[in-house]
Amino acid sequence: MSGTIPQPAKTVQPRSLSWSPSRSSTTATTGNEPKSRSRWCATLGLVLAGALAGHAVAQDATADRLAEALATVGFDKAALGFSPKGYWSRFPDPQRVPHKLHFFDSLYAEPLRTHDFTLVLAQAARDLLSTAAFAKTPDALFKLTYFLGIEPKVGGFRGYSANLAPQPTAEAPLLGAVRRIYEVTGNELQIVVFGKKADWPDHEAEIRKQLTGVDPRLEKTVAALVLNLADAYTWRTLALRNVDDGRLRAVFELRDFHGHSTDGQSYPYQVDDVAKALDEQSLYYAAQKAVQAAHDAARELNDLVAPNPAAFGAVRIDIGTPLGRIAVFGTGNDVHPAADYLVLIDLGGDDSSTGVVGATPALSVPLSIAIDLAGNDTYRCDDERQITQGAAIFGAGILLDLAGNDSYAAKRGAQGYGLFGLGLLLDLEGDDTYTLEYSGQGAGYFGIGLHLDGTGRDTYYLFGDGQGFGGPGGVGVLANASGNDSYTAEPLAEKAGRPDYHSQMKIAISQAQGCGAGTRADGSHGHAWAGGLGTLLDLEGNDTYESGNWSIGTGYWFGTGLLYDGAGDDLYRSVYFSQASGAHFCIGAIIDEGGNDKHILYETGGAGIAYGWDFAISLLIDKAGDDLYEVRLMGLGCAQIRSQALLFDLGGNDTYVLPPNAEGLGAATFLDSYAKPGYSYGPYSLYGNAVGLLLDIGGTDRYVARDFVSGKEDPAPAAGANRTWLRPAKGSPNFGFRSYGIGLDTETGAVPDLSLGSGAK
Repeated sequence: MSGTIPQPAKTVQPRSLSWSPSRSSTTATTGNEPKSRSRWCATLGLVLAGALAGHAVAQDATADRLAEALATVGFDKAALGFSPKGYWSRFPDPQRVPHKLHFFDSLYAEPLRTHDFTLVLAQAARDLLSTAAFAKTPDALFKLTYFLGIEPKVGGFRGYSANLAPQPTAEAPLLGAVRRIYEVTGNELQIVVFGKKADWPDHEAEIRKQLTGVDPRLEKTVAALVLNLADAYTWRTLALRNVDDGRLRAVFELRDFHGHSTDGQSYPYQVDDVAKALDEQSLYYAAQKAVQAAHDAARELNDLVAPNPAAFGAVRIDIGTPLGRIAVFGTGNDVHPAADYLVLIDLGGDDSSTGVVGATPALSVPLSIAIDLAGNDTYRCDDERQITQGAAIFGAGILLDLAGNDSYAAKRGAQGYGLFGLGLLLDLEGDDTYTLEYSGQGAGYFGIGLHLDGTGRDTYYLFGDGQGFGGPGGVGVLANASGNDSYTAEPLAEKAGRPDYHSQMKIAISQAQGCGAGTRADGSHGHAWAGGLGTLLDLEGNDTYESGNWSIGTGYWFGTGLLYDGAGDDLYRSVYFSQASGAHFCIGAIIDEGGNDKHILYETGGAGIAYGWDFAISLLIDKAGDDLYEVRLMGLGCAQIRSQALLFDLGGNDTYVLPPNAEGLGAATFLDSYAKPGYSYGPYSLYGNAVGLLLDIGGTDRYVARDFVSGKEDPAPAAGANRTWLRPAKGSPNFGFRSYGIGLDTETGAVPDLSLGSGAK
């Protein structure tokens, strides 16, 4: 990721300039229209009334501490956020950045609403991601898919219904459903030659023979699933009606976005061509139908089999169709042969699957549903050219595993992966292990990838681009309901590849654990692509997050990266551009609801824990617990290059550690260009407001300056309990110029904007 070299100290010599109203920002949200003189004077009155650096904070349980902190520099909440204009020379034209998701501009203009946006996603997981909800709420998976994936990705839907109405025939319902598959694909199940039925092949006779002795309830459930997929197929076909076949095939074969997408190392032009011709509404309508169909079938099958699994031990169905095979296995310990499956159902047992499972193996098989009801199962795919385990390209690939301690391993494009389609992996119960190299565990490029896990102690490992990764134009979500879970994105470049120059090429570019990243290309071919939405939601448990660079609630190039942790004592450990961070016109956020947490940036650890570079917005919101924040370079509410980096800790006895003289603890780096109104080629740097904020409410807190070589510690200068401070200080010649670092520590007060819906415009 080129062109993102934060400086650990001031980049220019101080100028002999004094602060004045004309040099200090008093702008509204757009950063362009000045406030009236009377409003400015009123704000200045608040400043002079007691918001001096180092001044003790008056205690008031009802005080709005965010408003108070901003008032110390003449700002109010309208100064937060960015609304870029077309006349901002060299700023990427906000109206022409392709593949930007529809919500981005609104959050970019009102960054505090990122809190509300994230809580809606978390609430959907809390309400709908459980065995009970799956069993008792008929549209739970449909709703979950909508709120986490469909709604952030495309408009046109509001999550009402998939509108399924299968009508299995009374006699031989599965045969009738297969006949429907032949019809929608333009084929004939029964071949007629010389005016009569062909002697061979006789597909109908073969199907009837297989269904002899099969429980009619089982047959009807499978038939309804197949009919629903026939319905979905018609909409998927409609979605591609204007897409050129050659470009379609070229995009389908892409397996290496992780290798070249960040800085525009190449330009697969077919992606843009397909995106312009694709009917997204029809594509994701088909996907929603497939999701609801899979949920309906899984619920009915579980209700049928669970009371007497032994009765279904010998079931074996294997039927070929133009859209892939329909296979049903009984409750024994089965080995599923590699095949192109439209439907793969396993009714129980400790099973193993290799190759493509619950994924679209070819353009001719655009829908694939895999359902496993119980057992300790093994899913493995060693071919890096195959997507698998809940993955889709130009369609829908769904894998539902309802119970058991399961193991998933693959190379690329797996475990919840979407490229112009929807890939979904749901594992409801058990202690599960997920292993992957690149692109999955909730990853989307121009599509939607959802990885959903219910209960259990789970382990996640990958090299990069996953665990909640939104690549260009994509939505990737990893949601985990409960359990003490471990998330690892391999930090060492010698193992994962993709070394990052920010860390002397030792640490990998992870793009994981709530990361949204686009393709810059402003230094190459110019075809920049906006990043998508990457989200990691963990609702309960003592969890561990470990990664390298560009991870854990981080954005890049119009991307949005979110990490939400609901409860538990958590460890966040990463290196650079991580933990509520971002660079180049993006949003990165962490919301942690409670627990005694540790946020550690190690190795070259900086540019994180509420850090922004180049018009980035970063937020870390920790609502309770005794927390540790440790940075080795710069961070802890540090804004550079006109960014806004906001760290809120709303309770507990907290410790903040930063090296002596490092930028942070509520800091905004001054640049000489901020003081030059006539500065030419990049005037947009004069318009935006830079805010670095550390706001701590409640508890007995420590602010430490640590020499990480000797281990020597001293109290951090200026910062302290029950105080306010400014960096640069008000007496500094660098103070002002719409660039302010603010620290406020207080025992009482609140931030009303961090209650869902409060303070909304």
